[in-house]
Amino acid sequence: MNQHKPDERKIIKARASRTPGRVVRIDLGDGRCAYGRQLTGVTVEFYDRIGEPGEPVDLIEIVAAPVAFRIWVTSSAFRRRGGWELLDVVSLTQEEQAEIHKYAKQDPLSGSLTIYRVDPASGTGSETPATIEECQALERAAVWSPEHVEDRLRDHFDGRPNRWAESMRLKP
Repeated sequence: MNQHKPDERKIIKARASRTPGRVVRIDLGDGRCAYGRQLTGVTVEFYDRIGEPGEPVDLIEIVAAPVAFRIWVTSSAFRRRGGWELLDVVSLTQEEQAEIHKYAKQDPLSGSLTIYRVDPASGTGSETPATIEECQALERAAVWSPEHVEDRLRDHFDGRPNRWAESMRLKP
């Protein structure tokens, strides 16, 4: 019987590329790499940690690093060929498995705002009306391509605004 505490992280070798907890190494093409981790659904968190492509890494240290941002990412990033480097899985804690992810949405015609909540247990989403203040700290509900994520990570580490994130800024 497994004697791990419920919140203790374990490293697992998993076959499915998009297994919750899958850690990825992202070559930024400039001698640096970044790291992300699949959460539930299509949500991926990216860490405020730079490395070098191919360097040995401690996955537990990576997922303990501060989170830079969490966004939805298309499945093409997790292809075994042509996608990000798939590392092992660091199991999600019970809290991470139950966390409801929130994103801001703005209707392009009316401009009305809502908060979109994704329930990992059911895989369903729900929307509630919101104010601009309630939405300011949230990411926009959008699925990012790997190339746009890589641009955003380079900009994040270089301390400059990202044009893709700026283009999705909420309109008052």
